[in-house]
Amino acid sequence: MKHSLNKTTAAFGIALFALAVHAEQSTGTKGMDMGNMKMDSMEMNSSKAMSRAMNEGEVIAVDKAGKSVTIKHGPLKSKTVEMGPMTMSFPVQHASLLSNVKVGDTVKLTVENVKNVATVTALKPKK
Repeated sequence: MKHSLNKTTAAFGIALFALAVHAEQSTGTKGMDMGNMKMDSMEMNSSKAMSRAMNEGEVIAVDKAGKSVTIKHGPLKSKTVEMGPMTMSFPVQHASLLSNVKVGDTVKLTVENVKNVATVTALKPKK
C-alpha cells in the first residue's frame, strides 16, 4: 500500500511540474525583456501592411450569381489561411468585390477563414 502511495505521489508531482513548465512556455516571454521593443513603428493597421498581406493570382472565372471567383494563385498566406499554389474557386465575402474584376485579370487578393471556409475578403485588379 505504501509503495503505491509513493508511486501516486511521484506521478502527481511530475504532472504538476509538467503543467508548470507548459504554463511558463505558453506565455511566450520566457527570458525576453520586451520593455525596450518599439511597437509604435509597426504598421499593423496601415494600408501598407495590408498590401504586404495580399497575395497575387489570375482570375479564371467570375460567378456573380454564385458570389464566387476562380483564381489561379501561387502560395497563399494570411492571418488564417495558408495554402500552396493551385486553381480554386472561392466564395467572396461581399458580392461587390466581383464588380471590378474580369476573367484574365491579374489580381491582388486576401483569403481568410470565414466560418471554416477559405473566403476572398479583399480583391482588386493589379495595376
